[in-house]
Amino acid sequence: MAKKKNTGQRNFFRFMAVIGVVVIGGLIYSFLGAAPPLPKTANHSGPPAPGECLRCHVENIDQAPIMPHRPMGTCTTCHKPPA
Repeated sequence: MAKKKNTGQRNFFRFMAVIGVVVIGGLIYSFLGAAPPLPKTANHSGPPAPGECLRCHVENIDQAPIMPHRPMGTCTTCHKPPA
């Protein structure tokens, strides 16, 4: 006797897989778009080298806010330079 395939269960798991892919894609898109743009100041023109960014944001020079993440290779990977 051949086994009867349960198409309802298979369709359910396909549907859940699609929902999972959409949710994970949305989270990645939100994470990549979460960084605010660099403000229009003299310090951000160029943009500055990563060492200069760390010096200002770690040592709180000119009331720069603390950096809420680990140091990255360059700031403009996530933050858009000022227009």
